[in-house]
Amino acid sequence: MILESLLAYLHISAILGLAVFLTARVALLRPEVLEQRPALLRRLLRLDLWCWGAFAAVAMSGAARVLLGVKGAGWYLHNPLLWTKLVLFAAMVLMGLPSSRACRRWVELGQAPEPEIAVQRKWLMWQAHVMVLLPLFGALMAYGY
Repeated sequence: MILESLLAYLHISAILGLAVFLTARVALLRPEVLEQRPALLRRLLRLDLWCWGAFAAVAMSGAARVLLGVKGAGWYLHNPLLWTKLVLFAAMVLMGLPSSRACRRWVELGQAPEPEIAVQRKWLMWQAHVMVLLPLFGALMAYGY
């Protein structure tokens, strides 16, 4: 049972980490902030890398729960809620690609054009809104649905 608890802890911690880095990116990705301090573009790029690391941590800790958890892969892999979570997670990852590309381009340019900031902020907000659904499906799975 200690292994199951540790796996759950790692997975939840990874999800919280992703929420923190995604929130920090959204907070920083505002024209009035980036215009005042162009050096913040590098910080935005670092946050982007941390987000991708958090995505990887969520994926790896989730895979560990499926493969090593008490319920076993057989239970998880036949559960439609797991597949729903995976599709939503994949959607989040895909939504993160445009903002990552834009962030890298902005660092090279040394500035972030205001119209692009608004577009990329929308992508990040969509990610955040999709992420809110993941714990619901996780809780339903935890209680046997």
